Amino acid sequence: MSTPPAPEAEVPGLPSLERRRFMHRMLNMTLGFWALAGLGGAGYVAGQYVWPRKEMGTTGGESSISFPFAEMKDKGMVKKLVNGEAVGIFTVDGRLHALSLVCTHLGCLVGFNAEVGEMQCPCHGSRYDINGNVLQGPAPAPLRSYGVRVSGDTVVVG
Repeated sequence: MSTPPAPEAEVPGLPSLERRRFMHRMLNMTLGFWALAGLGGAGYVAGQYVWPRKEMGTTGGESSISFPFAEMKDKGMVKKLVNGEAVGIFTVDGRLHALSLVCTHLGCLVGFNAEVGEMQCPCHGSRYDINGNVLQGPAPAPLRSYGVRVSGDTVVVG
C-alpha cells in the first residue's frame, strides 16, 4: 500500500495554486510572449511592402554633374552624387547609362555586374537591367534613371 501524497501547505490569504495550474499558466505566458514577438517581427516585414520607403529629402549635391570622360576608361562604373543620390554611370555596347545605386526594396547599394550587363543588389538579390527595370524581385519598382550625354570630352549627368 502506498501512502497518498502529502497535501500542499496552504498559506492563509493566498489562493491555492496546484503545480499543474502553475505549469499551464507558465506555458501560456511563454507562448503568448513568443506569439507577440512573432507578430511584431512579421508586422515590421509586412510594413516594408505595405508602406514603401519615403523620400526624406535630398542630402544636397547638384541636380546635374559633369566630369571628364577619361574617368570612364578602364572602369566598369563611375559613382557620383547627383542631387544627393548615389548614381552609377556605365557603358554597355558603347552607350552611356546612368542609374540610381539605391535599391528600391530596402535601400541597399546596388552594383553593376559587367559580365551579365545588369545591376544587382547584394542584400536580397534584386536584379535590374541596364535601363533600371526590375528583372528579379523583391524590388517593387525600377531604379531611377538619369539622362546622360557626352559634350566634347565631358560626361554630363542629370
